[in-house]
Amino acid sequence: MDNTLLEPFLSAMQRIGASSMHLVPGRPPSLRVQRRVVELDESLVTVEQIEEFVQDLLFSDHRELLVERGQVEVLYMGRDGRRYRACVAECAGQRSLTMRPLPSAVPTLEELELPGQVAALARHGSGLVLCAGFFGAGKSTTLAALVNELNQDAGRHIVTIEDSIEFIHESGFALLHQQEIGTHVNSAVEGIRQAVALGADTIVLSELQGSDMIEAVLSAVESGCQVFCGVESGSVVGALNDLVLSVPRESRSRLCARISRILCGVTAQFLLPRSHRAGRVAVVEVLVASPAVRVAIRDGRFQELPDIMHRCGGVGMQTAQAALHALELAHLVNPGDVQLYLSANDGKSGSFAGDSKTS
Repeated sequence: MDNTLLEPFLSAMQRIGASSMHLVPGRPPSLRVQRRVVELDESLVTVEQIEEFVQDLLFSDHRELLVERGQVEVLYMGRDGRRYRACVAECAGQRSLTMRPLPSAVPTLEELELPGQVAALARHGSGLVLCAGFFGAGKSTTLAALVNELNQDAGRHIVTIEDSIEFIHESGFALLHQQEIGTHVNSAVEGIRQAVALGADTIVLSELQGSDMIEAVLSAVESGCQVFCGVESGSVVGALNDLVLSVPRESRSRLCARISRILCGVTAQFLLPRSHRAGRVAVVEVLVASPAVRVAIRDGRFQELPDIMHRCGGVGMQTAQAALHALELAHLVNPGDVQLYLSANDGKSGSFAGDSKTS
């Protein structure tokens, strides 16, 4: 790979604090900064440059996956020792390259300024915990911080099953194994079954999707494990609704009943710019599996959950609107950003509209 071309772009990404870099033929190199795409003042990227970039990046098995799936992810280490997740995608015969910097240290829940209710979910011995958020909302970082918290418990055997390993966890008091799909296990379902067979009591899954994966997760929890799962959704209600809609209609009532019995809690988050310094802060809504919550989930009455969350703040629940208000009072976010977000979501409290599939 021609590092003389790639390394200056990576340096610019680190200097600006961009979350990703995109190299697409026929366009200037682009950086994603604070959810906006900014084009660098450079000449257009050519097809030949992309081919040169990826020539030595991909081994034969990577090239096979690229042909089969249309994209493949690999690890790249820059000259300065920083690690990047490189995604090569192919569409209409053209390849593009996306580079994302990987963090050098695992964050703590305190450093992320997450509410105490999130840490409380890590203290359960068994049950299902869903961590929801759309791409770029920081749910992977939250899951990594939860693993870091769990890693301090000498009585735990933890197995993570990740699409790609972004955070490398050092040995803590717990017995911890990190598994990457495609490298250590063929699929998430296989990884979950192996973890149960090996006696893991805590499983952390980067992304929960598909009926087979849902069945494997529920079976693991019902066997006594605690399972944390990332879910691609914008709210507590959206996460549960999407989960149920992932299975055939005739299986949904049974799924609701199973979830109601084993659920510990659900978090959902999005990010807003900080008020007085660079960076963003997580706005987190939290659902705790109280008796009222279990009954509503069992009966499929998800629309009642925001009201329950609003009434039960004293037991650790938090609506998105309450989270916004708390961050505003702590002067962590600007009132204008709060009002803009509420206006975009019709000022709704609890789970916001338009964030999940429809039945």
